[in-house]
Amino acid sequence: MKVKTFWSILLKVIGLFLIMKGVTVLIYSFSTLLMISSTVRQGMIGFALVFVLIVLIYLFILWLFVFKTSWLIDKLHLVRGFEEDKVETNIQLTNILSVAIIVIGGIMLIQSLPQLCQQIFTFFQMKDILKESQTIGLIILYFLQTCLGYLLMTNSKKITTLINKRAYSDSSNDNEQND
Repeated sequence: MKVKTFWSILLKVIGLFLIMKGVTVLIYSFSTLLMISSTVRQGMIGFALVFVLIVLIYLFILWLFVFKTSWLIDKLHLVRGFEEDKVETNIQLTNILSVAIIVIGGIMLIQSLPQLCQQIFTFFQMKDILKESQTIGLIILYFLQTCLGYLLMTNSKKITTLINKRAYSDSSNDNEQND
C-alpha cells in the first residue's frame, strides 16, 4: 500500500467518525433552535442563519474528508517525510473502509441503545407527573442514532462502494482538469 493510500484510508475513517458524531451535534443544535424559537421570537432569523452556516461548514468538512481525500493529502503535505513510497500490507481499501463503517455503526448502536431505553423509561415515569414531556426530543435523537448505527453495520458494503465510486469519480475529474 502506498503512503498516500494509507492517508486516504485514515482521512476517510476520520470523516466517517465525524459523520457519526456530527449527527448528534446537528440534532441537538436543531432541537435547541426549536426550543429558542418557541420562547424567543426576536433574533430567530439570526439563530437560524448561524445554524445553517454551521451545517454548511460541517458538510464541507465531511465532503473534504470522505470524497476529496487526495486533494486534502496534497494540500496538507501528508506524504512528505516518508523514506519509502510503499507501506507493506495486503489489506485492500474497501475492506478497511467496510470494517471501519461496521465498527462506527457498532459504536453508535452501543452508545445510543442504552440511552434510548433510559429516555423511554424516563418518559413513562414522568408522564404522570408532567403533562408536557421534555424527553421526546431525546427519544427521537437516540432512536435515530440507533437506527443509523444498525444501518451502518448492515449496509457497510454499499456505503463503501458509494464512497469509493464518488471519491474516484471526483479524483478523475480533478486529474482531467489538471491536464
